[in-house]
Amino acid sequence: MGTIRTEVSEGILVDHPDHRDFLIPFLNGFYVTWGRKRRDYNTEVFVYFLSPEDHFKESYGIENEILLVYAPYSRMEPRTIQAVEQIMSTSPAKGRVETLSYFLLTDCPDVDSWLDGYLSSRQESRIIVPFYKNNLIQAKENSDDWYIRNCLNRHYFGRDLFNYSLPLIDDAYFFGRQSILMEYFDSVKRRENKAVFGLRKTGKTSFLYKLKRLCESEGEATVFYYDCKVPHIRKSRWFEFLDDISKDVSTHFNIEFSGNYTEKSASRDFEKLINNLNSNGHKILIILDEIEYISFVSPKDLHWKEDYIEFWQTMWSCQSRYKTLSFILAGVNPSVVEKDLVDGVQNPLFGIVSHKYLTGLNLDEVKTMLKKLGKRMGIRFHSDTCEQIFQWYGGHPLLTRQACSCINTFLSDEKEKPIDVTVDEFLKNKDDIDRELVFYSDHAVSEIRQFYPDEYYLFELLSVGQELEFKEFSRDSSEIKHLMGYQLIREGSNSYEINIPVIAKRVAYESRRNDSRDMLYPILQPGMRVPWLDRRITAICSEFRQLERFIKKSKQPLLFGPNSFPEADQLKSIKLADNESNFSFFINSLNRSFVESIEIYGNSIGNKSYYWNDVKAEYSYLWSVLDRIKVYRNERDHLHLDSNNSEKLTRYLSEDFESRSFSTIKEPYFVLQQRILDRLLLVLLKELDRYN
Repeated sequence: MGTIRTEVSEGILVDHPDHRDFLIPFLNGFYVTWGRKRRDYNTEVFVYFLSPEDHFKESYGIENEILLVYAPYSRMEPRTIQAVEQIMSTSPAKGRVETLSYFLLTDCPDVDSWLDGYLSSRQESRIIVPFYKNNLIQAKENSDDWYIRNCLNRHYFGRDLFNYSLPLIDDAYFFGRQSILMEYFDSVKRRENKAVFGLRKTGKTSFLYKLKRLCESEGEATVFYYDCKVPHIRKSRWFEFLDDISKDVSTHFNIEFSGNYTEKSASRDFEKLINNLNSNGHKILIILDEIEYISFVSPKDLHWKEDYIEFWQTMWSCQSRYKTLSFILAGVNPSVVEKDLVDGVQNPLFGIVSHKYLTGLNLDEVKTMLKKLGKRMGIRFHSDTCEQIFQWYGGHPLLTRQACSCINTFLSDEKEKPIDVTVDEFLKNKDDIDRELVFYSDHAVSEIRQFYPDEYYLFELLSVGQELEFKEFSRDSSEIKHLMGYQLIREGSNSYEINIPVIAKRVAYESRRNDSRDMLYPILQPGMRVPWLDRRITAICSEFRQLERFIKKSKQPLLFGPNSFPEADQLKSIKLADNESNFSFFINSLNRSFVESIEIYGNSIGNKSYYWNDVKAEYSYLWSVLDRIKVYRNERDHLHLDSNNSEKLTRYLSEDFESRSFSTIKEPYFVLQQRILDRLLLVLLKELDRYN
């Protein structure tokens, strides 16, 4: 049972003793720690801080004190909400009370319906839990210890805090990014230029809004934000856009607008404006979001291929002369600031704009978001569940939130809140969740597909499992740097790996649909197979011999002994596996050349476990495919498979057939032949990379 602290009892309650009547019901879960009268927005209210007891902290995820505002009016007005927002943003509430929600107490009997109407178009607003004063007094008289808890359950558990997809325009739901935020804020103070890039919906625009609020609240700069993808901007010529910016700036600072802003005069007119600002001590920050749309990579408005140079030559000239102007760019890809020449002309942004990628939230930030918002909704995410969600959605803010919104919807239909979300619950619903997220997954990479098709193609190769082709195309590739910057891929021990599986899954399905394929992994068309088979066998033999030379030179355990693998001529006679007989010949030939020959060499040196122990430990990539060959060969020859090898056979077939049965695959024997040879060449290249 909570109490009313002495400073409250001997302070505000001395002048307003009747307030005890509505405060007492809150003592079933809270301590009343502070109280004052405030006047903001021509509205007088009473403000109390409530500190939750441990069981309320656990039930609702309330970590700090919560604000209780009493508005003693029988009619609700928007200015009451404005007054509360002002209170939340100033001392002593700022940094002390919960930012996600507050309690609003009023004499208005229709406060619930009024709030429903007021908040209907304000999805991002804090959770406001309304209380009608007479109901609280009645709860006190009836000794209703559950009244407050029931109200919280109704207002907290009934709202989906995850289901928000627009940029965040205030701080209530802004998670993480503090380090990069302060870095960019410091740059603004030094009048330095910055850029931020990343996938769509990673929170770039929310980050820019947050930076704008910070700059303006601290008085460091007046911020002018422009979304460059809107038609009236991207369809403007460079001097017309400069004219629009100048009018906005002049209007804000009450400066008489001057200049014609023609193609010839615009740069001079804009410089006069910046000189005026500089003389009067004004500092401005221009934020240009979706910068690709007014750059040389724009696929829609081709005039920006030339206008880009004119626009930024003007900006850079003004900034170099007057330290009153800085700018921040945002987009998907840093090519606009990395490329030194644009059609033979020096890129004005090259070398003057440092940049970072705004990537997904890290694991700790995801855990904080899920647990804080989840508890407020009556959903408890277990720590290992948070980790699974992080691994599958890569910390992507929108995908993570929308996935959790789906979890809330699915589980709320089955269970009463509060609900525990276990790993099993998540995995059971994952496919259904991903179907709901198809649009968002596609949207996340839509601009890479539109503006940077080479990068998208590389990611598509990795998404459908074509690691061999990815490896060949990505050597010394600048596109890889960008894909890693987006955190779509990451560098593994000896290869690149998918970092956001849900997006890769969507890209793979889209690739299959576009090509009308039967499988995600592209299987060669019949007319291409004969020359492919010859090239693939030749390449495998060549890479094996190269690997042997490196092994001998490095004095590592030999594969086939002092001589190379046997039956090389037999490998050349392998035919397309268009039937069971040809596949049996194929798999037996590979087994004799590359598996049995290792076992024979091991026996010759008195080590019967040489293949199973030494080779497996030293050449793990290669061994994984050799084992697949051995298991498939044993199954073809109807040899007895123990439980371990039976499990391997099931797993290997599931991987090669993408979890489908043998009978549902078109040309299953060739599918196995292509998958095995592709895998074998890939692992040989991985083994060779160890020596390069």
